[in-house]
Amino acid sequence: MANGNIIFFGTSQICTPFLDKLIDNFEIKLIIAQPDSFGGRHKKKIISPVKSFALEKNIKLEQPENLKNKKITEAIEKTDPDIGIVISYGKFIPETIFRIPRFKTINVHFSLLPLYRGAAPVQRAIENGEKKTGITIFEIDKKMDTGDIWSQKEYKISELDTTETLLQTLSINGSSFLIETVEKIFEKKIKKYPQDNKKATYTKTIEKKEGKIDWNLSAHQIRNKFRAFYPWPGIFFFIDNKLIKIKKLSSLNTNHDKKPGTILNINKNSIAICCGYNSVLEILEIQPEGKNPMTPYNFSLGNKLPENLN
Repeated sequence: MANGNIIFFGTSQICTPFLDKLIDNFEIKLIIAQPDSFGGRHKKKIISPVKSFALEKNIKLEQPENLKNKKITEAIEKTDPDIGIVISYGKFIPETIFRIPRFKTINVHFSLLPLYRGAAPVQRAIENGEKKTGITIFEIDKKMDTGDIWSQKEYKISELDTTETLLQTLSINGSSFLIETVEKIFEKKIKKYPQDNKKATYTKTIEKKEGKIDWNLSAHQIRNKFRAFYPWPGIFFFIDNKLIKIKKLSSLNTNHDKKPGTILNINKNSIAICCGYNSVLEILEIQPEGKNPMTPYNFSLGNKLPENLN
């Protein structure tokens, strides 16, 4: 059944592959995105990718500050929606809204629920060294990420994956999975089932301060944080109160008897830092605050390096 009226809630770039697929298979009657933000040195208006999509495709757009108002409720009711779809919207959907569509409202979540509920499932899965993740399509209810599951699909996490690359994989492959699921919901070919709340885990929002390196962690754990926090907030350390962001690295298991944070050696290609659990982090490229990326060796030519980075 390649038809049906859709209302879509979303804001970020990850939504666009899903929107491209949805518009080819259904009629998107209304898009709801968060209000425009302002950023940069001159506080310029930032238009979200979802808003840009709506304007380009000439789809009705709403950007409410709050979903708990009569105007939005009426706008949604006028579209006579078959289903609501939420992807990376960033705000809680109240019951007065998620119950309006004929088949209610579903959310595309980037984990294998009930694992990794919350705001940063991909980042936390990579940070924790998980080997797999997935996409869960579930029906929204009154609590965060607790609704009945319509469908799930598992994906491997590569050792080379960052948050950026894994989200790209999930969004591109997940868009077709969403279409298949919505069609089955419309045709009543699948049944939803409850989550096992006893197995639930939760993720918290990523904060910039989490990017500061704790050299007591193993080099492998630090590498996982590098992957998880790429592109934002990145991982970093300080020299003379100057923030130094790591751009390229590798981790090594070795034997050393030095304190974590100690600079083991430096050459023209890299700098080796002692970490916890007898491991070493090899840093290949850094970016001092306000500067272009460079090798640690080039940085050391104009800056004195301490014996220990703690």
